[in-house]
Amino acid sequence: MNFMELVKYARVPIELNAEPGDEILILADSRTEPLVYEAIAAAAFDLGAHPTVAIIIARAAHGHEPTFIAKGAILNADLILSIASTSMTHTNAIRAALAKGKKYVAMPGVSADMLCNGAATADYSEVYRNTKRIAKILTAGKMAKIVSPNGTNITLNIEGRSGFTLAGKFEPGSIACFPDGEAPVAPVEGAAEGTLVFDVSMHGIGYLKSPIYLEVKGGRVTQIEGGQEANRLREILERNGDENAYNLGEFAIGTNPKARIIGNVSEDKKRAGMIHVALGDNITLGGNNHSRIHMDGLISGATVAIDGVEIVRDGQLIEEVLVGE
Repeated sequence: MNFMELVKYARVPIELNAEPGDEILILADSRTEPLVYEAIAAAAFDLGAHPTVAIIIARAAHGHEPTFIAKGAILNADLILSIASTSMTHTNAIRAALAKGKKYVAMPGVSADMLCNGAATADYSEVYRNTKRIAKILTAGKMAKIVSPNGTNITLNIEGRSGFTLAGKFEPGSIACFPDGEAPVAPVEGAAEGTLVFDVSMHGIGYLKSPIYLEVKGGRVTQIEGGQEANRLREILERNGDENAYNLGEFAIGTNPKARIIGNVSEDKKRAGMIHVALGDNITLGGNNHSRIHMDGLISGATVAIDGVEIVRDGQLIEEVLVGE
């Protein structure tokens, strides 16, 4: 793919979220493909915005804060496109920007391939409708039950928590991502019970060659078992996390029919019917668990019931639940 084709696809998140004259910060890091931030900057300029690219050294884990200088740029931009390899969504820097009315689009680890294929090519009006419907069900729900063929069997309390509509376009009081398509909710802290089995991909690890088994009691991971990837997860939590990193912070349902499984969580988790549960920080999602880390783990073939009513069965969204507003 040549550069001009990449610029064409890079226009999509900007067209969804920017106005002519906006000051746009493109936050990259030392792992970001230069072609990606160059194409996004060119697309922003072509659309009449004023792009600035800031490159930081890659953070040690998802949820770690950017540099002090980068935070200043974040607070002064109209729109932040974060394409750094680690997500900035669950950081104080982004929360401060959101509190100031800034627009934020999370694009962690996005590659040239991800900009031009898969989830990025979806009909985002359809993604929005489906995501909004799922988010509405989560908001009205009290208890979520997740089971999967590989052994996930867990109950989450979501009563009083709002589901979010993440469908590519920023909305006040929320965030956006790109590529996008998920409905997340922050479970009530201290109330989850059961077993999680991550068997697709995970933040900080990538594609999982063998499942990671987690026992959860009182909303907190008490045991991590499995092979090499389980050892890696324990190492990341011990080295880069904190006491609250072991608490469950998020439960989400993917809603994008074009999303692929490529070993990159940013696209994998958007696949329609894909389930992910995160460890660590959930303040940005309206929760109460503050941590210096946020790690998504994906569950294949899951069935999800909200208050006893199935909305995902065997890793597929149930069509009937998508009928409505």
